[in-house]
Amino acid sequence: MEKLPLGYKQIINLYLLEGYDHNEISDVLGITTSTSKSQYHRAKKKLVEIINGL
Repeated sequence: MEKLPLGYKQIINLYLLEGYDHNEISDVLGITTSTSKSQYHRAKKKLVEIINGL
């Protein structure tokens, strides 16, 4: 998680750890719902890349 960019970390934390949905995340971060969803998917992809690189 430490290697993720800040925006990705925020989305992952709010969605997976805190249990927020994408509508709530968009309100909290001041972004659109579609941005929240795309950032989440990019963050998951980046985490897989980081894990595979270990």
